Amino acid sequence: MTFSPRCPINASVNGQIRKSCFLSLLALCLSGCEGCRNKANPNQPAAQRGGTLVVGLKAEPDSPNVYLGKLAESAWVANRTLPRLARDIPPGSGEAAGFKPELADRWEWQDDGRTLTFTLHPKGSWSNGQPITCEDVQFTWRAQTSPELAWRMASLKRHITAVECPGPLTAVFRFDTAYPTALMDANDLNILPSSLASIPFAAWRQTDWATQLPAGGAFKLERRTAGSEWVLARHDGWQGAPEQPLLDRIVLRPLPDYSARLNAFLSGDLHIADQIQPVDLPQIAQKPELKVERRTGWSYTYIGWNTVDSAAYADYRKRIEAACAGAESCPEDPATLSALAVAHPHPLLGDPRVRQALTLGIDRNSIVDTLLTGEGEVPATPILAPLPEHDSQLAPPPFDTKRALALLKEAGFSDSDGDGTLDKGGRPFALNLLVQAGTALRRQASELIQRDLSKLGIAVTITPVENSSFFQTVGRREMDAWIGGWVAPTRVDMTEMLHVNAAAREGNNFGTWIHAEADGLALQARDTRDDAARAVLWHRWERLFATEQPYTLLFRPRYLVGVRRDVHGTETLLSTDILNGVETWWLSPR
Repeated sequence: MTFSPRCPINASVNGQIRKSCFLSLLALCLSGCEGCRNKANPNQPAAQRGGTLVVGLKAEPDSPNVYLGKLAESAWVANRTLPRLARDIPPGSGEAAGFKPELADRWEWQDDGRTLTFTLHPKGSWSNGQPITCEDVQFTWRAQTSPELAWRMASLKRHITAVECPGPLTAVFRFDTAYPTALMDANDLNILPSSLASIPFAAWRQTDWATQLPAGGAFKLERRTAGSEWVLARHDGWQGAPEQPLLDRIVLRPLPDYSARLNAFLSGDLHIADQIQPVDLPQIAQKPELKVERRTGWSYTYIGWNTVDSAAYADYRKRIEAACAGAESCPEDPATLSALAVAHPHPLLGDPRVRQALTLGIDRNSIVDTLLTGEGEVPATPILAPLPEHDSQLAPPPFDTKRALALLKEAGFSDSDGDGTLDKGGRPFALNLLVQAGTALRRQASELIQRDLSKLGIAVTITPVENSSFFQTVGRREMDAWIGGWVAPTRVDMTEMLHVNAAAREGNNFGTWIHAEADGLALQARDTRDDAARAVLWHRWERLFATEQPYTLLFRPRYLVGVRRDVHGTETLLSTDILNGVETWWLSPR
């Protein structure tokens, strides 16, 4: 079966997909001139080549190498500078959901879904002048699965047994079984140049990728000034339409302080401002040169509860690090970690009744109304609607302080000394809640959480932590709770974030929630091909999540991006990638 993209015009799919689908939509404006009027709409301004787009980000990308970065901003840079086999379009984005060709012109399934063959575009090249070939695809798979690199999402490749190169433009993926997300797994993430093979995988975390990584996307990293700006320049070797990108450069400015980012946008220093807060929408509306793009949010903000005793975990880490004797990677054994969590639960948060009570005691709808001015919702679980894996009959827990107090009493907490704070066995119910510094919305939410929980007799101390050390602190379990965020992929796989295997050092299960039945369901659902059967399994997993409450889901906001009206084409941006489609964006003169 050969994949054929749907196109709004009559188009061939054999090597002409981009020319037909991309260029036909732009030919009237971009053929042989700097800008032409849109004949369908003479009042539409002329598309212009050139100019520099300035974008304010809430965080600085943590690596140009997408296999080392943990932040969404790093993925946004990679999507501009590194090619992907295909572009993944999520539901609700304004385009038909699914995959569209990028580096690969087409792909074909064989062997009942166990062999996937990609045919690559013949004109792609790296910024070092080398052509992009199957050898690069093959090398990328080697990097993704390298134990020395220990990529945190390497489990996505667990069913790929080989990547073969029968020709320079043909990449063949072999799978040990047919399963529902095979194309997603082959496609994730970006392709790296095989020239990087000269750098041992064990040395990648010490490598300056700003100087070592050639580009193969529409842009290349021209320069990086840490803490100040990343400058992407047009890459003429991109395999896309020759007229694109239209912009000369993109300047990415990390502005973690929201007030600074907003003021820079209002004053005209930024063309794009990431993550506008709803409370500022009226102020922006007063400026006719500015607008806000709204998108369905695929992210959610949550409180993560640490379910393991921090001191016991610290002792455990000391023991295994001593055994590693300074090795680059010091993995944790899931079985040993599971036993530790059972033997040494968190003294306050190890009981699921307590976590239920905490969720019931926080007025999350009030947070949505107060901080998001209604621009969001409270999700029931980390599996978000409208994905079929989400049980639409499952409602989020209500705000119910009476039930919360009953659960806390059932778990053995009372105010034995009358000081207004609950206690148990002589220990007061006092929590340390970590919040990333500079995230104003989360800090405001933490204050409302502190207020609500104080009414239950729970004392909450809010501790801001700088972005540079936040994940290390949480990874060491040096907290009771933390406010985090997650961008939910269209691939539902909870083994990446809430599973015993993800509780290990390089995983994302920072709260060490380990539940044998939930872990088993997640593994079974992940590999079930039948859509209906897979949905049933995930619905069962969701019920366990609702009972256990390893997270308290606070809100799923609409994604708001500030845009100057002299930037054209931003209809393509996504909540998961605010620079999606930037190759077709252009600036009109101010």
